[in-house]
Amino acid sequence: MTVKNSQSIELSQQLIAFPSFSGEHQQIIEFINNLLKGHNFDCHILDFDGDGSYPVNNLYAIYNPNNAKRALYFAGHTDVVAIGDLAKWQFDPFSATIDDGKLFGRGASDMKCAIACFISAVLDFIASKQGNINFAIGFLITNDEEADGINGTKKILQWIKEKQLPITHAIVGEPTNPNHLGEMIKIGRRGSINFSLKIIGKQGHVAYPENAINPTTILVDILKTLKQHRFDDGNKFFDPTNLEITAINSDNFGNNVVPMQANANFNIRFNDFHHSKQIIELIDFVCSKNAIAMKARYELNYRLSGESFLSEPKELSKIAIEATNEITGFKPKLSTTGGTSDARFIKDYAQVIELGLVNKTAHQVNEYANLSEINDLYKIYLLILEKFNQI
Repeated sequence: MTVKNSQSIELSQQLIAFPSFSGEHQQIIEFINNLLKGHNFDCHILDFDGDGSYPVNNLYAIYNPNNAKRALYFAGHTDVVAIGDLAKWQFDPFSATIDDGKLFGRGASDMKCAIACFISAVLDFIASKQGNINFAIGFLITNDEEADGINGTKKILQWIKEKQLPITHAIVGEPTNPNHLGEMIKIGRRGSINFSLKIIGKQGHVAYPENAINPTTILVDILKTLKQHRFDDGNKFFDPTNLEITAINSDNFGNNVVPMQANANFNIRFNDFHHSKQIIELIDFVCSKNAIAMKARYELNYRLSGESFLSEPKELSKIAIEATNEITGFKPKLSTTGGTSDARFIKDYAQVIELGLVNKTAHQVNEYANLSEINDLYKIYLLILEKFNQI
């Protein structure tokens, strides 16, 4: 199967047709594996499990591996989030329907079309050069980015290190643009910590508050203190650190009963002024101070999704800006906004940027990508490869 520019949309449709939710999904990984194998890629399907998470199928593929001085990888994920209310979709989310210049489907924006564009660009680039390529080209494809992220890219990278395989540069195809292709390239991400806080008080009658310890009041006071805390003012590349409360609940034994316990969940997205350890210690201090003062107990649990990081703009960023500008006419902004991505793992091994489609409909009902932007993203990736080969 040869994928041409006109076929990047067809390949996008083929990938979207797989309902590949996080975890094991051998079919889509085998599909990409067979495609790349047919073009002389050395491919390895890597199945990882354990560490408190579900099993995951991953794919590592490399072309021209003996050229170890430089190796440019495309990193992406085939897993998608839940479809939500099916009745609200205009088209079946896995039908990959084209309508009004758009390709609809779960994963169209995030990020199966980007995978299709990069595969198309790489195969056309290889065909055009007839062996005159001075770097290795690889793929890191996981089916575990949208959920735990434990048995995916992080373990592929560990496998690469153990095998002493080359990796120097990487492009992650996450949707990076708010409104139109060419606006933004990501060169870092904020760190993210999810917290779960439980306050244990003393149940009692609301008419006799002196005989009870109200955990809800304590919880609200802690959340107010944390929400009003000014962590920092941000910097050139990062927005200010921010805390968002995502859930509050308590025992409910009736309107005349002070509950025994109350719970809250919140997330902190932090910039490179902070390390996760500092954030966690601050949250624990505030919880401890408030709970102890009110003679209550507290339980604080957290899960670190990733530290904040910044990949200093170097040659890959420069090439990507030039290529994006030449194809779209826009000079993209270098940014660190948005959620976490697998770039947080790759940055320990290689120069890494994120460059993909528009993120406006990612994870939404009726997710889509514009056909014209799919074609232009293919052209951007192809031009990046051309420019990278000239270094």
